[in-house]
Amino acid sequence: MDDRVPPWRLEDVGLIVFDVGPTLRAAAKAVDAGVDGLIVEGGEGGGFKSPRPVSTMVLFPSVTAEFDVPVIAAGGFLDVPTMAAALALGAEGVQLGTAMVATVESPIHKNWKQAVIAVAETDTVFLNSHASPALRTLRTERTSALEFDHERNSMGSFGIVRDLYFGGDLEAAIALSGQVAGRITASRPVAEVISDCVEGCEATLSDLTARYGVA
Repeated sequence: MDDRVPPWRLEDVGLIVFDVGPTLRAAAKAVDAGVDGLIVEGGEGGGFKSPRPVSTMVLFPSVTAEFDVPVIAAGGFLDVPTMAAALALGAEGVQLGTAMVATVESPIHKNWKQAVIAVAETDTVFLNSHASPALRTLRTERTSALEFDHERNSMGSFGIVRDLYFGGDLEAAIALSGQVAGRITASRPVAEVISDCVEGCEATLSDLTARYGVA
């Protein structure tokens, strides 16, 4: 290695670094490492999780009370009321995960999008609570079979992701999804999802100020 070449750092090329964390401890480690901000994701969010999940409404205010860095809220966010709640808790913004999976522009197969639209709020499965990482997924035959298996690591049964994402076979792999899937009722354009959140959120906050604020 050429000793004249400085160590590779994301900041060296002008990138802003936000770390995704599921616990207060994880947030502390990220801040100590020098991140520019945090994405705090509650256990109701989809994908890889802490084996001991904490809901967004408990985790997020715990983090904002502890650290003076910009924080983005993730896990359960979809629309105007949820975005307004995040801002009330001190968020700079929200991260939409499952909501973006179901959008018109999302490259995943229509079968997965339709599965997200069709499920109830109870139709996700929390896997790997005995191991790490844990996972929140859509309920399918594959994930239901793993739900109460506390011997195997579910990562070993993840399957062929390409056949799920782009082939539309929901049993080919573990389909990651958050509980907010139960509130998604249609596949909408990304621009519509974002504009509805932003414009509606401003109106909602103004209304709350009028009703409960002090002049």
